[in-house]
Amino acid sequence: MKRTLSRNEAEVILDLEWQGKTTVTLADLHEMLDGSESYARYLAHRLVKKGWLERLRSGLFQLVPASRGRDGVADTNPLAAGAVLVSPYFFSFGTACTHHGLTEQRFSEVYVACRERRAVEGIRGLRYVFVHVPEQRFFGFTEAHVLGVPVKMATLERALLDAINRPRHSGGIGEVSHIAMRATSRVAWDTLVELVRRWDSSALVQRLGYLLDLHGADMPEATRTELLALTRPHSKIHLGSRRRWGVHGKLASPWNVLVNVPSEVLVAGSETGRRRVTLGASEKTR
Repeated sequence: MKRTLSRNEAEVILDLEWQGKTTVTLADLHEMLDGSESYARYLAHRLVKKGWLERLRSGLFQLVPASRGRDGVADTNPLAAGAVLVSPYFFSFGTACTHHGLTEQRFSEVYVACRERRAVEGIRGLRYVFVHVPEQRFFGFTEAHVLGVPVKMATLERALLDAINRPRHSGGIGEVSHIAMRATSRVAWDTLVELVRRWDSSALVQRLGYLLDLHGADMPEATRTELLALTRPHSKIHLGSRRRWGVHGKLASPWNVLVNVPSEVLVAGSETGRRRVTLGASEKTR
């Protein structure tokens, strides 16, 4: 169907573009039209069919403005879509590590940290994974521009910690080791210490400390002392998932980490069964 517009449709599109809105809900349309809910649904259906709106989920649409041409080419920026699916939010884990250049792996998932527990959603062939983060740990992110769109993105330090805390959302422990290696020369040590202090998890600090030592991080002595002070004495933890890697391994001091992951996985940053899906070079922006 051609991108023609009726009078009511034109008024809606003009209002959305004038207001600078990139997304619209059925409730928004209902209010704009001052009509019935059924008419709002009908109009949304027509605008989707004509290529002026793209349906992201039930009741939520993304505007395809006039600047997208007569064919109505939708914005394919995966983070622009992800930014409107839940609030508050920030991108982290594999998504943020890719943004910061800490990994070359491309993920078929977009990882969205949020306070809600939500099911995975599929949009344009991508899976949006919503990772629940409790309110007391909802920090360490800032505004970043990705392909011209402002989004909430984990800082490099927060992305590193999230990767270590939940390797399954960052390519597995082998890729996380690679991420830590790349971060060693770029991390802001004071910022990192402040984040782990607020995080309040000895296990996270222990794994962080081990991986930094493994890759020869030039860590200030004061930072090392502060990190060690945040660990629980005599508390032993496994580096990798016990279900995946077993329970046996060498105890690494001074972090008290049982290294149950083969050294070749940690050094090469590879892991059997790891999935690589390319989203495109344009997704990697700094």
